[in-house]
Amino acid sequence: MVAKHFLTGVMVLLLGFVLTGCAGLSTKTTADITCTTKDINAMLKSGDYQKKVDNFLIIQDASSSMSDKLGKSFTYEPSKLALSKDLVKCLNSTLPDDFDVHAGMRVFGPLYSEKGLVYGMSKYTKAGLEDAVLAVGGTGGVTPLANAITHGNNDLYDLPGDAAVIIFSDGMNTEAADPVAAAAAMKDMYGDNVCIYTVLLGNDPKGKMTMEQIAAAGKCGFATEANNLHARTLSDGSMVGVAEGMADFVTAVFLEKAPPMAAPMKTDLDSDGDGVTDSLDQCPNTPKGIKVDRVGCPVPIPEKVSITLLVEFDFDKDVVKPQYHGDIEKVANFLKAYPKTTGELEGHTCSIGTEEYNMQLSKRRAESVKRYLVQKFNIEGSRLSTAGYGEARPVASNDTEAGRQKNRRVVANIVTITMK
Repeated sequence: MVAKHFLTGVMVLLLGFVLTGCAGLSTKTTADITCTTKDINAMLKSGDYQKKVDNFLIIQDASSSMSDKLGKSFTYEPSKLALSKDLVKCLNSTLPDDFDVHAGMRVFGPLYSEKGLVYGMSKYTKAGLEDAVLAVGGTGGVTPLANAITHGNNDLYDLPGDAAVIIFSDGMNTEAADPVAAAAAMKDMYGDNVCIYTVLLGNDPKGKMTMEQIAAAGKCGFATEANNLHARTLSDGSMVGVAEGMADFVTAVFLEKAPPMAAPMKTDLDSDGDGVTDSLDQCPNTPKGIKVDRVGCPVPIPEKVSITLLVEFDFDKDVVKPQYHGDIEKVANFLKAYPKTTGELEGHTCSIGTEEYNMQLSKRRAESVKRYLVQKFNIEGSRLSTAGYGEARPVASNDTEAGRQKNRRVVANIVTITMK
């Protein structure tokens, strides 16, 4: 009998362990909301509206806080991620049919660290975005919101025209990097060609402030809340909210009033053949083959520039060796030449020692390089983030001393865009 009770207790403990181990994940994917009924297609076909963006990027939060329940406003209690996914699907169905833009969807959170960009950037299709939303599964881990915005810079790179960046999150950033600074850096990089919009899930005051500040950094976007974009059913069966809220959001983000039809004009010459008539051409005699803007002036060409840093360390040490001082100085000069550029320093170790010790050692190595840049060259510490990966990302075999030496390192690849 004692053995039987002991076995029963073990089974209960094991079951509790399994359930507890899954507590950080959420797989709820459907919230009870009513989407818009407004016909955006008719607004375009009437000629009263025209599209104002050529690209859009959705940034979806899938960190552990997005598994939190939203409360009892619904007939059941969905998670923030469940509602967020349904809002993206609602946005997708509200967009005009055959909308001629490029689109992408980036998901952030540890479960998506290997492939954050789950859709695009490619020609937008409703089916493509729908599949991407459905593929977003569980939640977990910290909230690297700033990193997701920074990666969004590369997602938009080389895409012509204007872009809308739409962030669905609870704003509860838990990483050291500042998401507001990341949004400001995106604005600095793309200027008037990008606007940032935020959709708040939940009601955390600090998260709300963060989302509002991110949108404000974009200067031409705005912040809103999930409750403004859908109608929902209460437990007593009554409806609250605005079913057409998403249509208003889509109209504000993607469309603009079309200019009134101009009266027929007399034929105007285009003497330099740049596609802009002489009456509008502010830069006459443009050489053949030069791309011009709407007033006939040459368009600045973006140029991608980068620098890579590799610093190796002695066994069990975090001291920067003199032989790497010159390489670090080059990085400092690069950062001074491009003062709006930020970068991340990644620390690594070989496999000797425990994983916990190596994780801390890798962080100290990254901090050591950062400290040298800050103290020696007066680089602002806020422009440099650090991360330690321990022994998890070797670049060589740990079976030989030569391989282990290569793995004791700090690396950085810093990229920026300038105009020439």
